[in-house]
Amino acid sequence: MPLHHLCEPVELAPGISVWAERVVHGPKSTRLDRFPHYHGVGELVVFDEAAGSFWLDGEEARLDPPCLVYVPPMCHHDYNLEPGQKSWTLIQIDPAIIADLAHTLPEIDLTHPFVGAPDRMQMEHIRSLCSLLLQISQATPQASIVIKTIELILWLAAATRSTSPTSKAGPKRIALPVDRFRPALEALQADPAHDWSLEDLASRCHMSAPYFSRRFSEIMGMNLTAYIRVYRLQLAARRLVQGREAIGLIAHDAGFSSPAHFAFQFKQRFGLTPRAYRQAGQTRSPNPALRTRA
Repeated sequence: MPLHHLCEPVELAPGISVWAERVVHGPKSTRLDRFPHYHGVGELVVFDEAAGSFWLDGEEARLDPPCLVYVPPMCHHDYNLEPGQKSWTLIQIDPAIIADLAHTLPEIDLTHPFVGAPDRMQMEHIRSLCSLLLQISQATPQASIVIKTIELILWLAAATRSTSPTSKAGPKRIALPVDRFRPALEALQADPAHDWSLEDLASRCHMSAPYFSRRFSEIMGMNLTAYIRVYRLQLAARRLVQGREAIGLIAHDAGFSSPAHFAFQFKQRFGLTPRAYRQAGQTRSPNPALRTRA
């Protein structure tokens, strides 16, 4: 059975740094299709009930709830959940928050994925904090207590990090198609404003330009030009709600040729002008995380 595209554009709404939601599937629920993917936000999934397996950056292991899985931004992952009762808490975290927490909590490695196997007491603490986060992230999403709560949750989650393989045979390395594009994606992340050409990025991946173009579209679900545009817009959107920098400067740093071009592309993507998006981020009422298409 063919798999879906590996790229899942997940964007938090303006002004939202952390979003939490509870997911429950009843005892008659069917198997959840595989969906190997990655996204720009970080993710923590606290599983209460589920049977199946998961992949983190190409390593496969069994899912053994109660457990948790931390996935940093741009890390390829997938869940294969069997039929029956399933429940978990999903927490999505803005990558800028993760970068800040990496300095606040240097003892926790938030740049790599990990699996946690909490004991009963640890799980009770994590569930209590998740319940608090579910309330405050929806009622007062911009409050500083939201950041403090996710900091505590991540600190507790890291303390449950498994030191032994989660399956008897140990993790199994699975090569994902997107792995071949890592050099290109890392180059774009390092210098998003650079005028990247198809030939430049294809050569970094040791592919011909036509082959790179075709495979990139197949795997990512969008062509290279669209991917670069979406990535730049996501970076710009984050800066708009984080400070009061001039919109023209943000547009330039993100690689857009002019503020007018940036404003046009931004409104097409988000449905708001950059200025309106910034204002919404400062005064918004709580809404779920936005999942948008390229």
